[in-house]
Amino acid sequence: MLDLQQLLAIEEIKQLKARYWRCIDTKSFDELRTVFAEDGIFDFREALRDPVTGTPEGIAEQPPVEGCENIIAQVSDALKIAQSAHHGHAPEIEIVSDSEATAIWPFEDVVLNGGFEFRGFGHYRDTYAKIDGAWRIKHSQITRLRVMILQSGGENTMFSDDEA
Repeated sequence: MLDLQQLLAIEEIKQLKARYWRCIDTKSFDELRTVFAEDGIFDFREALRDPVTGTPEGIAEQPPVEGCENIIAQVSDALKIAQSAHHGHAPEIEIVSDSEATAIWPFEDVVLNGGFEFRGFGHYRDTYAKIDGAWRIKHSQITRLRVMILQSGGENTMFSDDEA
């Protein structure tokens, strides 16, 4: 692959991941189908697990979800009443071949889901496949550096009144 083709592929992958986060936050779940490969896998077992404190009580660990339609169903069900904001930063993207790529995306997110609110920092570790001329997520895994569970009912443990 020529350098210019690699740069174009990297930009296409950046646009794909930006669309993923926008679709998640705006609940554009039908459009999210344009992000994943039909046989894609989404591994979010660590989505709520803090490396220091572990998984919050009452939260069951889910196995990786296989297949685009199952991913859409799982994500839309999990976020149907949630308000979320995801921000991705400075990806490390490697073009492996004309039709394969990998990336590590540092990210942070804030999610309010009913009375449950958290703020997290971590990485998405993705693999991509170019299918019918378009890049798609083949495998996506969330790993965490930190998850802070915030209190519901107007109080939170992350900010003091001066900072909020």
